[in-house]
Amino acid sequence: MRVDPRHAMVVGDSVWDLLAARRAGALGIGLLSGGYGRDELERAGAFRVYADPADMLARLDELGVRFD
Repeated sequence: MRVDPRHAMVVGDSVWDLLAARRAGALGIGLLSGGYGRDELERAGAFRVYADPADMLARLDELGVRFD
């Protein structure tokens, strides 16, 4: 994709996803669908945590995402 990780968001539902995002320098977004709790995902580096993809989509403004 040739995108600098500092300009990317990684959406994941495990602490491993978020640790990898942090290691790469990307912004990590957590989803509760993977069985991990909010606290665990936040400790692993999640900028925000959402219940599921629909919850994230409804609140994209929190991530600075806009559709024109």
